[in-house]
Amino acid sequence: MAWRNNARLSGKQMKGIFRKLRLPPRPDDPRGVPTVVMKALAAERLPSDVAVFDLHLQRLLTLHGLSKGG
Repeated sequence: MAWRNNARLSGKQMKGIFRKLRLPPRPDDPRGVPTVVMKALAAERLPSDVAVFDLHLQRLLTLHGLSKGG
Protein backbone atom coordinates (compact mmCIF):
# COMPACT_ATOMS: atom_id res chain seq x y z
CA MET A 1 0.00 0.00 0.00
CA ALA A 2 1.35 3.39 -0.95
CA TRP A 3 1.48 6.06 1.73
CA ARG A 4 0.81 9.73 1.11
CA ASN A 5 3.86 11.97 1.14
CA ASN A 6 2.71 14.74 3.51
CA ALA A 7 5.94 16.68 2.96
CA ARG A 8 4.67 17.68 -0.49
CA LEU A 9 1.32 19.01 0.71
CA SER A 10 0.88 22.73 1.18
CA GLY A 11 -0.34 24.19 4.45
CA LYS A 12 -3.78 24.77 2.96
CA GLN A 13 -4.08 21.12 1.95
CA MET A 14 -2.97 19.94 5.41
CA LYS A 15 -5.57 22.20 7.04
CA GLY A 16 -8.22 20.71 4.79
CA ILE A 17 -7.27 17.17 5.80
CA PHE A 18 -7.38 17.94 9.51
CA ARG A 19 -10.57 19.98 9.18
CA LYS A 20 -12.32 17.02 7.56
CA LEU A 21 -11.12 14.62 10.22
CA ARG A 22 -11.53 16.56 13.46
CA LEU A 23 -14.23 19.23 13.29
CA PRO A 24 -17.82 18.38 14.24
CA PRO A 25 -20.57 19.28 11.77
CA ARG A 26 -21.70 22.88 11.85
CA PRO A 27 -25.05 23.70 13.45
CA ASP A 28 -27.97 24.98 11.40
CA ASP A 29 -28.16 28.70 10.74
CA PRO A 30 -30.98 30.00 13.00
CA ARG A 31 -31.99 32.58 10.37
CA GLY A 32 -32.15 30.12 7.48
CA VAL A 33 -34.09 27.01 6.53
CA PRO A 34 -33.03 24.00 8.65
CA THR A 35 -31.15 21.21 6.89
CA VAL A 36 -33.78 18.64 7.91
CA VAL A 37 -36.50 20.64 6.13
CA MET A 38 -34.42 21.06 2.96
CA LYS A 39 -33.66 17.31 2.83
CA ALA A 40 -37.35 16.47 3.25
CA LEU A 41 -38.23 18.95 0.51
CA ALA A 42 -35.64 17.45 -1.85
CA ALA A 43 -36.98 13.95 -1.16
CA GLU A 44 -40.47 14.95 -2.34
CA ARG A 45 -39.34 15.38 -5.98
CA LEU A 46 -41.58 18.37 -6.65
CA PRO A 47 -42.16 19.92 -10.09
CA SER A 48 -40.15 23.02 -10.92
CA ASP A 49 -43.15 25.29 -10.30
CA VAL A 50 -42.18 27.97 -7.75
CA ALA A 51 -45.67 28.19 -6.23
CA VAL A 52 -45.80 24.46 -5.48
CA PHE A 53 -42.27 24.56 -4.08
CA ASP A 54 -43.07 27.51 -1.79
CA LEU A 55 -46.30 25.90 -0.59
CA HIS A 56 -44.52 22.69 0.40
CA LEU A 57 -41.66 24.63 1.98
CA GLN A 58 -44.06 26.61 4.17
CA ARG A 59 -45.90 23.43 5.15
CA LEU A 60 -42.65 21.70 6.13
CA LEU A 61 -41.43 24.74 8.06
CA THR A 62 -44.72 24.82 9.98
CA LEU A 63 -44.49 21.12 10.79
CA HIS A 64 -40.87 21.52 11.85
CA GLY A 65 -41.79 24.44 14.12
CA LEU A 66 -44.63 22.47 15.69
CA SER A 67 -42.42 19.44 16.30
CA LYS A 68 -39.83 21.62 18.06
CA GLY A 69 -42.53 23.01 20.33
CA GLY A 70 -42.16 26.57 19.11
